[in-house]
Amino acid sequence: MKRRQITPIFCLLWLVGLVLPAVGQMQAPFRDGRLPAVESGREDQGPFETVATRSFLASDPAEFVLPEDVLTLDEPHLSAYKQGFFQKLSFTTTGIVPDGSDGLGILETELFAAFALPAPTTNTPLVLTPTLSIDFVDQPAYVALPSELYGLWLDLMWLPKFGPRSTGILAIAPGWYSDFQDGWDDSFRLTGRALLRYDWFPDRLQLVLGTVYTNRMSNRWIPAAGLIFNPNPDLSLDLIFPRAKIARRTARGLGFEHWVYLAGGFGGNDWTIVQPDGSRDKLGLLDWRIALGWERKMHGGAGIHFEVGYVFSREIRFASEPETFRPNDTVLLRAGIAF
Repeated sequence: MKRRQITPIFCLLWLVGLVLPAVGQMQAPFRDGRLPAVESGREDQGPFETVATRSFLASDPAEFVLPEDVLTLDEPHLSAYKQGFFQKLSFTTTGIVPDGSDGLGILETELFAAFALPAPTTNTPLVLTPTLSIDFVDQPAYVALPSELYGLWLDLMWLPKFGPRSTGILAIAPGWYSDFQDGWDDSFRLTGRALLRYDWFPDRLQLVLGTVYTNRMSNRWIPAAGLIFNPNPDLSLDLIFPRAKIARRTARGLGFEHWVYLAGGFGGNDWTIVQPDGSRDKLGLLDWRIALGWERKMHGGAGIHFEVGYVFSREIRFASEPETFRPNDTVLLRAGIAF
């Protein structure tokens, strides 16, 4: 078996081995979005209590993670997190359809687990999220690309409080991004983010301001700013650059809720690769995405979701070449499950 075929299998076994001991201790499987939900509401309650709280979730891709809120309601509601160390295990796959018979198509897969620790208390937790991504590339005719691209990183996110209405989001994520054809050389990249959320009108309007460090060829720093507006329990507007999401609850019952949403933001990543001539290079794939989705949320922060979307402003860049290749617009299909 070739070395680059062994690498993703090894990474998957490593991540599963890390998660399985905690899975056996978790409560009934419930679902939600992308990262663990963590307390940011009342000062006398921690993120492991079964009470009405607000939460922070993360979205794909990892370096553009921004907060999304789960409303604190006076009606029966879902808890967006689990009690204890283990928070979530999630798998998502995204199919980007080739733009023509000889165009660029990608099958993106991502597996992650999330854990929460008091830092120093449960009211200011530290969230650890080891993640493995594998992208299978349908190579276009006009440029040579690796058939497989890998990402392996650990996101460390701390949620300190700066007052009764202000919460910080401080994170770093060391990781390795490569085709792994020739080891791990030059594949390390550090990303991070620093954000502040201010509850202007608690439970209704929050302001978000900060920056995201992507450490990519195209944009190393991206400003993050916007607002989160929840006019009623059935409507959530997360209008934050570089990601935005408008969601409406369509149904709810004992231990579940159904939501439909419209979301948009960045896609792609950077990797270290080996060119056909044996030289090492940096590859960057960048695009914008907008998607219409349906989500079933369940108690404890788990769920399933499906999306259909449009991909545009696509770019293929190499550090060694001044030319930027621009694939045509296309569509995407995405599905995900979290426990």
